[in-house]
Amino acid sequence: MKDIDFMAKAIELAKRGKLKTQPNPMVGCVIVKNNKIVGEGWHQEYGKDHAEINAIKNCKKRFGLKKAIKIIAGSDFYVNLEPCSIEKNTPPCTNALIEHKIKKLFCGTLDPNPKINGQGIRLLKKAGIKTKVGLLKEECRKLNKIFFINQKKLRPYIILKSAQSIDGKIALKNGDSKWISNTESRRDSHHIRSRVKGILVGRGTAEKDNPSLTVRLSKKELGIDKNETIEQPVKIIIGNLKKSKKNNKLFSNNAKVIIGSRNSAKQSKNLEYIEYKGKDFLDKFLKDLLARNISSILVEGGRKTLNTFIAKNLFDELVIYTAPIFLGDGSIKALSVKAPNSIKKSSKLKKVKIERFKDDIKTTYYNENI
Repeated sequence: MKDIDFMAKAIELAKRGKLKTQPNPMVGCVIVKNNKIVGEGWHQEYGKDHAEINAIKNCKKRFGLKKAIKIIAGSDFYVNLEPCSIEKNTPPCTNALIEHKIKKLFCGTLDPNPKINGQGIRLLKKAGIKTKVGLLKEECRKLNKIFFINQKKLRPYIILKSAQSIDGKIALKNGDSKWISNTESRRDSHHIRSRVKGILVGRGTAEKDNPSLTVRLSKKELGIDKNETIEQPVKIIIGNLKKSKKNNKLFSNNAKVIIGSRNSAKQSKNLEYIEYKGKDFLDKFLKDLLARNISSILVEGGRKTLNTFIAKNLFDELVIYTAPIFLGDGSIKALSVKAPNSIKKSSKLKKVKIERFKDDIKTTYYNENI
């Protein structure tokens, strides 16, 4: 096998932690000696051992403690992200690599965290360990796009989602919108929900639709073990919302709810109100959500909320499910952003991904800002 193959293996291992690692990045590690894999691991859950430590433990489990220590000494490590060099929930991984006297580290990307960026590599070099950075760089960056946005933009990774008709409408004039998209599209949207830490809607949607904002998929559909728990995203509301019969689904089952508004209200165990003085507090609200480890958000509307995020260019993905129906004039439009002065000045999204769910078309637009 070649270096690129071992890094590809590390990336595949990293993906196994996709539902459990946020706000930490997904990281996989492969230990190689004499062109053979002698240990492998990945970061399985936030707050627990990192990939490098799990790979070392795996090697020791395979060969026994004494033999493994000899094997790891002089071995090569392949990781998709720079090993951490600061202590937070776990000791620095750089210390473990130095203590085990590894020969060389292959690293996909540097850690974008300014407290770490390049420091781990410098410590390894100082200890006499060879390093190579940039192997499958783009694949490694794409894998941890959420983490990169968190560190560089100091806000959560934001996905905007909407379902519309062919003529770009999200509801009839009377507000009826159930259901524009089909069951397969809605199931796919629950997969998106399972990969984010929070789901955000405006006060109007919370009161009108009384949404549950939960992941309603089985463990089998999510690809997780029977003994694991399905982690529900935090429910996030913008606007002065009070508990009532109109929104009882939001507050059911002791769900975690965060409300950002200009008014304060009584806090409870699973309900937090964040009060802001100014009228335009969205940017501050997003920073406060990230500070609460909500590293990714799915914005599900309504129209006013979606358009606010678009107008402020506060999004990383725009997901639109288009159903083969017409809702006609007078129906509510999906998007209504302010028109530019010229075509040249219009906002353009560069990357597009198209998928099909029966007769519905899912289009994902990527806002390239990482």
